[in-house]
Amino acid sequence: MIRVLFVDDDKKLQEVYSTLFPIQDIHLVAQAYDGHQAVNLYASMSEKPDVVLMDQRMPRMDGITATSKILEIDPDAKVIFLSADDATESRALNVGASLFLAKPVSMHWLVDSIKNVMSGPT
Repeated sequence: MIRVLFVDDDKKLQEVYSTLFPIQDIHLVAQAYDGHQAVNLYASMSEKPDVVLMDQRMPRMDGITATSKILEIDPDAKVIFLSADDATESRALNVGASLFLAKPVSMHWLVDSIKNVMSGPT
């Protein structure tokens, strides 16, 4: 089972993913509603998630900054960036995200992307 930390300030999206991920053999090990919370959660986790799903626009700390800080903690972290702001794609990839997906993204495409990131190089 793939372990995921999901970071997004959209509570409805959090609910949808927490319902649908288990059907796809994906375990949502933690959820954060802003980048600051995500970095603190990641740092405190003894068993790190396999993948971090990261939004860009969030209160307190944006996704680019949070991704950078998570990768400082764990350079091997796999971060999939999910954002409706495709202008951030190059910044997300430059800071170290494994993949950028433009919202909205279908559940099928998201699950396939998670599995591909897990099976491919970082």
